Amino acid sequence: MRWVALAVALFAAAPATAAGHEVVAFFGRATGGKEVDIGRLAYRRALQPDARWWWPTHVQLGTSVWRVPNISGTTRRYDVNATAIWRKNYSSSYLEAGFGPYILSRSINNPTTSLPSELQFGSHVGAGLLLSGGLTIGVAFQHISNGGIEQPNGGIDFVQVTAGWRL
Repeated sequence: MRWVALAVALFAAAPATAAGHEVVAFFGRATGGKEVDIGRLAYRRALQPDARWWWPTHVQLGTSVWRVPNISGTTRRYDVNATAIWRKNYSSSYLEAGFGPYILSRSINNPTTSLPSELQFGSHVGAGLLLSGGLTIGVAFQHISNGGIEQPNGGIDFVQVTAGWRL
């Protein structure tokens, strides 16, 4: 819970730009035959422009619902997450990358997927189109794992479709 409180505090303290608020929906499927699906809803806000290359351009808070196969049948997991995002907009497209912590409702351990701790870290790369009316659509590749905190650190990869709406 301390991670969630820290993420919310950093999000609230980060200076935002006036036109940089966005709601983003993600729908993803795990690669490698793991049969895990994820749906995520996130609030993203742009930060003030900064000349430092390593400083993120956006911060994002989100929550996800997972569908995970289990011995007793398909089960649900939930997460809350905070992500620092580096995004480059072009005239009609964008490229982005992000990294941040994920707090899962329960660990995952089945024959195809091993996420043995509730604390995970997610990283992603993505690209998309900037449409009229503040809409975006894109695709992303995401990796989630615990970074070696607990073993076995199987991790999981997702291919995601995204849709965003600028507020």
